[in-house]
Order: sequence, then structure tokens, then C-alpha cells
Amino acid sequence: MDLKLSDAGKYILRIYYKTTQSVLEQQIRTYQLHIHDEISVKISEELKLDVPNADKVEHQPKSSTEWSEVWKRSSRVQCNRMTDTDGNLIIKVFTASDAGTYRVLDFERNILITVTVTESKGKLNYMADDKPNGTVK
Repeated sequence: MDLKLSDAGKYILRIYYKTTQSVLEQQIRTYQLHIHDEISVKISEELKLDVPNADKVEHQPKSSTEWSEVWKRSSRVQCNRMTDTDGNLIIKVFTASDAGTYRVLDFERNILITVTVTESKGKLNYMADDKPNGTVK
């Protein structure tokens, strides 16, 4: 079975069994499924986070130990480069400062998803005039 990001959340298991005296008893177990993922995004492309069951999303930049709220369901998007549509939070025109760790929290402040986002170091395309030291191979 493959997990999807949307599988994150609280699961409740109810077990019913009969004791030796034929008495029906119940045990309840609660499990919190937290999913961790790592992705790379190229500069100027978009970053999409799955947030259908989320209350808010927080971001911790690579160079910081502080978390800052970037989205909250009740107040929606926090900047003009973000949209939230169909359970997805989209950060348009990804920049180096968008890299870091994002955590998606539910209404009880449980972490559903943690995503570490790095800047993709894709192949650079140089024009002849742009090559360092004017060299062309």
C-alpha cells in the first residue's frame, strides 16, 4: 500500500472482543499519521503543498530556527504569490528564500505533513556571452 500526503491525520481503531465471561469489551486506540517528504523545486517554478485537512501551514527557512505562519484556513493566503485551490496551497514563482521546511498542521495543532523543500540545482544554460571568463566549450 502506498501512502499519499492526503492520508496524513488521526486514525481511530476500535477493537471489540468477548471476555471469558462472554462480556463484550471495547478498546480504542488512536494513531496520528505524520508523513515526511523531501522535494526540490526550480527557481521561478511553483511549489504545491497538499492541504485539504489542514488548519495552517508554517515555514522554517534553511537559515532559521523560527517557524512563521504562511497560510491559515480562516485567513487564507498571506502573500500575493500564494493561492489555495482544491486542497492545494501553491506558491508561485519559487525563490531561494522559499526553500526550507514546511509543516502542515491540523485544527488540533498536530503535524500532518512535514516537507523539506530545496532549491533544485538544474542545469544552467549559458549563452556564449554569459560564460564565465568569456570561455565557450
